[in-house]
Amino acid sequence: MNNRKLINQMIQLQELIVARMQKKAAMPRAPLGSLDATISLLSQDLPVPVKKHINDLLHKHPEAIVPIVNEHCTGCGMGVSKSLINEIHHADELHRCLNCTRYLYIPSEVVARECASRSYGEVQKIGIARFSSINLMVTPLKGDTPEAVLGELCNRLQEKGFVESGEQLLDLALQREAIISTAVDGGMAFPHVRGVEGGGLTLALGVHKKGIHFGGPGRTLTRIFFFMVIPTAGSAFYLKLISGLSKTFREKDARDLLLAASNDPDVLWNTLVKQTRSTIK
Repeated sequence: MNNRKLINQMIQLQELIVARMQKKAAMPRAPLGSLDATISLLSQDLPVPVKKHINDLLHKHPEAIVPIVNEHCTGCGMGVSKSLINEIHHADELHRCLNCTRYLYIPSEVVARECASRSYGEVQKIGIARFSSINLMVTPLKGDTPEAVLGELCNRLQEKGFVESGEQLLDLALQREAIISTAVDGGMAFPHVRGVEGGGLTLALGVHKKGIHFGGPGRTLTRIFFFMVIPTAGSAFYLKLISGLSKTFREKDARDLLLAASNDPDVLWNTLVKQTRSTIK
């Protein structure tokens, strides 16, 4: 198999495996047979050593193949030499990080983002405030299509300086939704973009009072959108965050409190903080 094609296949396979992890974190009892069959089919013709190494890596963390950004492996942060980067560009063979042994590739596009840093003396945040803030409460959402709703969330992330291009972020979010919908039971969805380097795991919450069709089970309308921007190094944390949010809001009473706060970002933020106090540390 051509190495460039092999790399693309590995990236697609990883996206499906991580999608499975997310589905399991958000809906522990969700049927996964169809997704498992697709993963099995896509991995059938991978070279045996590659398949084994990917499986070994995925037992440790959600990333087995990672992009090089700013001459660094985004999996572990180790610098990558220019000569190795040139070899990876040519795609004559597969290359792995010398430190973490993840497979490396050159991304076709990178979402630009400023590095986040904590000022000296600033109180360390806890709970959901580690990942979000009142500025990222987007309510009420007004769009009536997945693209419009995700666009509102991406625009807010751009407005608040979390990414340089909301349009680019939206395009990547829609690409992710095309793999398998992030909508789950209870009228919730966990759309996200992974591999956004240069900052921390970030969550924007949007509430749509009427709800829209977002690819959820049956004819379910999705009303609550937990949109995440995820650096490669934060992949394991985002699965824990999804699990905590799902555990909290699988209860109808907790979801109803978010919906009742859909006209006031301040109330929505306070509700989110209060409801997740015991589930997100």
